[in-house]
Amino acid sequence: MKRVLVTGGCGFIGTNLISYLLDHSNWGINIIDDLSEGKLHYLTSLDNYIDDRVKFIEGDIRDEGILEDAVDGCDYVVHLAAQTDVISSINDPFNDSDINIMGTLNVLEASLRNNIKRVSFASSAAAVGEQEPPVDENMIPRPLSPYGASKLAGEAYCSSYSGSHGLSTVALRFSNVYGPNSWHKGSAISLFIKQILDGKTPVIYGDGNQTRDFVHADDISMAIHSSLTRDIPSSFEVIQLGTGIETSINKLYEMIKTRLEGEGIDVPEPRYAPARAGEIYTHYCDIDKARGLLRYEPTFDMEKGIDSTIRWFIKHQLF
Repeated sequence: MKRVLVTGGCGFIGTNLISYLLDHSNWGINIIDDLSEGKLHYLTSLDNYIDDRVKFIEGDIRDEGILEDAVDGCDYVVHLAAQTDVISSINDPFNDSDINIMGTLNVLEASLRNNIKRVSFASSAAAVGEQEPPVDENMIPRPLSPYGASKLAGEAYCSSYSGSHGLSTVALRFSNVYGPNSWHKGSAISLFIKQILDGKTPVIYGDGNQTRDFVHADDISMAIHSSLTRDIPSSFEVIQLGTGIETSINKLYEMIKTRLEGEGIDVPEPRYAPARAGEIYTHYCDIDKARGLLRYEPTFDMEKGIDSTIRWFIKHQLF
């Protein structure tokens, strides 16, 4: 039986990935998480959670000893653990770089020592910065925030460990991921839903015409799994992941509003506030490379994805 280590496995993407792996593989799963954002009950409350296939280790990826224990006996590593907030990275770039750069270096070193077959690194569209969409892997990155810069540095270290040591690495540039298990997420879809269900008025920063490529967590999980199992000719690749479709924040809000009003829930008009520094205005990506290398094809359109997310929030009564 193969075994995979998932760093940050109790977080939003981590729990969705583990649910996916439990259904679509027979692998054993090691998890390391310091529980600063994710919580253990996010993991154990999964409908398909199987205790004897999952080994949880509480710890920080910057702790070499704990990480060594976590990676021992594994075939693959999925590196999700990170500081992911753009505004926090602007306010404290040193903390952002310590977690996202030094933590990634530690994961790569542990992977090298333990003969890991492939490392799948969670990068971000923020590494590319503001570009004329559709964004592809050949564009020169120009990150707008320290968060984007630290993710770009992570990609560079993955490339360097491939070039210097032959470690097989894949950097997956996620667009804006949403879906179930988004207990603590502060990104637009989950935040809007939580605020509306809690009787609050959501805030849209800027004019609301800024666009994002929203991709469902199930589709991201499918791509991560493929990034470990597919035959990828190069020992390092950067791959964009999204849907190839842009959606404005204003349109997104209207879709959420329509769906919640269908549940008999009152939805206020949003409040607008000044745009925030460091955030990309327009984004959607070209996913042709993902289609070719990973056989990736998104299965969730926005209506289906928002419906699944809202049903999850209502089921868990997170309001």
